[in-house]
Amino acid sequence: MPAMIPALSRDITVKALLDRHPRLLPLFMELGLPCPGCPAEAFHTLADVAREYHLDLDQLRQRIDTVIDGYTAPAGNSR
Repeated sequence: MPAMIPALSRDITVKALLDRHPRLLPLFMELGLPCPGCPAEAFHTLADVAREYHLDLDQLRQRIDTVIDGYTAPAGNSR
């Protein structure tokens, strides 16, 4: 059975996302997004971030999902 990728709302705030998944911090840094620690993180959504930094929202969500899924996937299941 394939791993389920979390349904990630475009309306989740950066703060809520990072509070739930702090391991996403390196991805934000890699993408050059100064969102973590910004006063606006409490109300800016992923859709806002994508629009502000000219990113494709679906690709951003996919990269975030990949980090989340990669962290929660059980190790040693490949045959």
